[in-house]
Amino acid sequence: MTASRTLALMALKERARMAQTLGELREVVSQKQDAARMAERLQAALTERRVESGVVQSMAVLRAERVMVGQILAEIDKLKAREAALAEALAEAQGRLAKEEHRLSLLTDKAKVARRGEAEARQALRDAAMPPRRR
Repeated sequence: MTASRTLALMALKERARMAQTLGELREVVSQKQDAARMAERLQAALTERRVESGVVQSMAVLRAERVMVGQILAEIDKLKAREAALAEALAEAQGRLAKEEHRLSLLTDKAKVARRGEAEARQALRDAAMPPRRR
């Protein structure tokens, strides 16, 4: 197998790897957006609860409200932590994608150079095989 063919196959493999990384990147972005949306909804629900609590209530209702607010706050904290972890995963995936794009461009350039060299070598062989012209 020629060097250009080998490099072209390596570039093709790199393109497939990039497609996989792009899929992972889209998935991480989607999960991050979902976590952010859910945290916003819970924050809005918590704000709404605080606005509604102007009425005098019994002790049992106040305890239940307090427990529920605590659970909502805990869930918001979990979602924010998940969003931060997904942001790190997103940065990591973007870094991998950048490396893969760089590798792809290098392999593509090397394949072009190898093809050009092979074409020049074939042309040199053809020229050498032809008898000289008569004048």
